[in-house]
Amino acid sequence: MKKKTSISFNKIRLFRKLIRDFTNLDSKLNPFLQSFVSLNAIKANLNIDKPNRDSFSNIIKAQYDQTNFFNSNMSNVYLNISKLSKNNVYTITTGHQLNIFLSPLFLIYKIISVIAYANYLNHKIKGHHFVPCFWMATEDHDFDEIKSLNLYGDNYHWDLTTKDAVGNLASESILNILSEIKDSLLQSSYGQELFNIYNYAYSNNKNYANATRSVLSSLFGDYGLVVVDGNNAQFKKMFAPYLKEEFKSSCVYNNVSETNKSLKINYRPEINAMKNNIFYLKNNIRSKIQFNQTHYFSIDHNQSWSKDQLLDEISSFPERFSPNVFLRTLYQECIMPNILYLGGPSEISYWIQLKKLFQTMDIDYPLLELRSHFLFLSKDQSDIITKINLNEDHLFHSYDEKIKHILQKESMINFDDDYLVFQNQLMKMEQKMNTMKGFPINSLRVFEKRLQTEFSRLSSKVLKFEKAQRPNILCQVKSIHETLFPNNSTQEKIKSFIPYYIKYGKGFFDLLIKESPIFDNKYTILTEED
Repeated sequence: MKKKTSISFNKIRLFRKLIRDFTNLDSKLNPFLQSFVSLNAIKANLNIDKPNRDSFSNIIKAQYDQTNFFNSNMSNVYLNISKLSKNNVYTITTGHQLNIFLSPLFLIYKIISVIAYANYLNHKIKGHHFVPCFWMATEDHDFDEIKSLNLYGDNYHWDLTTKDAVGNLASESILNILSEIKDSLLQSSYGQELFNIYNYAYSNNKNYANATRSVLSSLFGDYGLVVVDGNNAQFKKMFAPYLKEEFKSSCVYNNVSETNKSLKINYRPEINAMKNNIFYLKNNIRSKIQFNQTHYFSIDHNQSWSKDQLLDEISSFPERFSPNVFLRTLYQECIMPNILYLGGPSEISYWIQLKKLFQTMDIDYPLLELRSHFLFLSKDQSDIITKINLNEDHLFHSYDEKIKHILQKESMINFDDDYLVFQNQLMKMEQKMNTMKGFPINSLRVFEKRLQTEFSRLSSKVLKFEKAQRPNILCQVKSIHETLFPNNSTQEKIKSFIPYYIKYGKGFFDLLIKESPIFDNKYTILTEED
């Protein structure tokens, strides 16, 4: 892949106004951010004290000691883990749910992004070290969101019924799906390597969290990626005071509600404030703790507490308490020496709601940045796009808009130009009519509106006629659109990285790292040459 094109987020229609303004460094977002990210902004934060460094490094080392790895050179990972205890070392972090086989593509893009930023900062800032980290959402229990894989257009599903945190699931239960996709993997030596990585990880690690760490380390260990599992009693003990404070004063609901009032002046908040923000995790069930004005309770556990009983249990068994999406951000920043969080558009949108909450809880609010975005084209697809006169900007338009653009470009009739002629004539008529004392000029407005309607109607008829004359164009555009935007979603949300790994091996990751933009939010289009 050599051909590369980058497109501004302003030219495509995939992102909300909040995200477009974020990429444009719009001052309306200043109250909700520490600052917009830049090299100088990162340098300005290097004097912030980060507690728990020794504990964090030691706990991560213990998590790795409990994981079995497949023929992986872990030297760069263990070197980074040991460095985490030092005061001049910071993490660059992203995170995600534990989707099976590390799919879809955007999960890989997240990891690539933190590696690219860590590499860049380690080159640009001397005397400090930056470690790429991936936070595994091991405590999430929304199994439906992680259980499916789309590979070469076929869907595969992890067939389980569970209410447990996904990291606790038995990793061997995924081996049935691995056997189903085995033939697809064994197309090349790279695919054989990937099969061996999966097979070893899921066969030799008891739970899905450790198995996922094993897979991630086999693929990204050479880049020094450190994988963090927050479902840990020692980590939870560090965070216990904040869990207690949430039950005492509803910090999340109060602060997010207040922030949302300000945010709504210009934007729609990503997530509404919630009153119940902590789950109970026990006996293979993760269930939200609710409050009914007299006591706290978990329906799935058939258990209730007074406030004092709940606070006492947090002190004795902090590992039983699991933060939701809002509190997870605080938890993460509480235990990690983090300076920059990289996330997708939805993540950055809800992080923007949390600055006041961080200030209230007295936890450092990190710098925020979007992860990388890529679109891949095969050579055949690129040739067709060129042949039918589509440019890169129009790739992100709807199917109907693509068709309209192509046909209008090739049509003998240009309705925009023709209507402009009529508009100029109407302006001349208006000037003359204005000299006619007492003439009801509004009648010209009515005529102009009717003319617009008829022009639009005639344009639609011509477009419909030209569609009927060009069935091949319709088929080509439909094929391109459905390939790049399957199920009317983006490529990165549906397709797996596996076909690219089968073809390129780790060279695929090297390419993405090389092409990942730094402090420059753009959609990158990469075209294969063969």
